[in-house]
This record gives sequence, C-alpha cells and structure tokens, in this order.
Amino acid sequence: MNCPRCKSPNHKKNGKISERQRYQCHDCGYNYSVEIKSTASSAFVKRQALQLYLEGLGFRSIGRILGVSHVSVQNWIKKYGKDMEDLKSENEINIVELDEMHTYIGNKKYCWIWIAVDRVGKKFIDCSFGSRGTETGQQLWEKLERKKIGEVMTDHWKAYAEFLPETIHTQSKAETYTVEGYNSILRHFLARLRRKSKCYTKSIEMLKYSVILLMKYRNKELAMFN
Repeated sequence: MNCPRCKSPNHKKNGKISERQRYQCHDCGYNYSVEIKSTASSAFVKRQALQLYLEGLGFRSIGRILGVSHVSVQNWIKKYGKDMEDLKSENEINIVELDEMHTYIGNKKYCWIWIAVDRVGKKFIDCSFGSRGTETGQQLWEKLERKKIGEVMTDHWKAYAEFLPETIHTQSKAETYTVEGYNSILRHFLARLRRKSKCYTKSIEMLKYSVILLMKYRNKELAMFN
C-alpha cells in the first residue's frame, strides 16, 4: 500500500495497532495503517474455526462450513497455537498417569506423543513429542518433577523405569485407565490423530499446537470459550 499522503511506495513496518500492521513512509515520515479488507474474516469466525477444529473437523471441512479457504483455517489455528500459554496445573498432584501414543508426521513417519494426566483432578498435565525412547519420556518428566507428585502410574514399557524414581513409580496396566481414556479423547477430537484418516500432520510444529490446544480446551483453559 502506498503512502496516503505522498503516494510513495517506499515504507517500512512500524508496529501494530489493534492487530493491524502499521507503516512509516520513508519519504515523508507519515505513519499509516493498512485498511482491513472487506473480505477479512471476523474474530468470531476465527473462534468458530478453532472450536470446530477442536471438536474433530479437519481444515477442509471447516473451510466448507464457514465458506473460507482451508489455508486460512490452518493459518488461524497455527496463530492460536503460537499465542497460547503453557498448560496450567496444580503444584501438588496426588497421582499422575503416563502413557505414549503414536501418530505420523511429514511423509507418514512415526512420531510418539507422551502424555501426563492428573487422575484425581481429571486434567491433562503436559506432553512431549519425539521417539518412543527414553529421551522423550525424560523431557516430559523434567516438566513434571518441578511439581509435588505423590505417585506415578505407567504400563510396562521399559523406558519408564529408566527415568522415573522407583519410590513413587508403579508399573501396572490396571493403573493407567485414566490416561488411556484421555488418549482416546485426543484421537477422537483431532482428525489428524485418527488411525484411519486422510488428515495427518505435515510438521511437528503443527502437531504440537494441535495437541496442546485440545488439551487446554478439554481442561477449560481457553478463555475465549469460558
């Protein structure tokens, strides 16, 4: 956009006001903002897109329902993910359940999501992404050990014993019923995590945004929906 005062095309970015890009003219020094296009989607439509996404629809389905480009939907979800704060949880958690689930990224390559759930509080606590090896589980445990944790329940996957303190760790398939239920929530409400789906994540970044957004949504931590 040319300068409204002198019509010069020479300008530089100069911050934002009300989410609108502001520019400064190199020639006359005039500050101006880009006009919002009449076709621009409202904040309400973007929130609708996010809610539909977190209720299990893919980008293309949302685009068809709202009458917008699926690329726009993807960009909105990505921005929500970038602007998102960390998951909230109590500093004292009586029982934590851990589990890992697989999905695909890129050219259908395996990626594992390690999940921690508060059994008593019925909330997602945190997660990590990577391989099924010890290093990814260790990353999750480093986030959790800053809190006061009573007990940790896992299945018999061997990696858990390599980083969890033996004094608080119980390995039993019968003790992971809560986290397994929360795994099914992720698979049901994120199209990209369903086992038989044409939707899958092209990047680890988008996978992280999607999972943590859904965790916050199910924890009732997304203020826009409260």
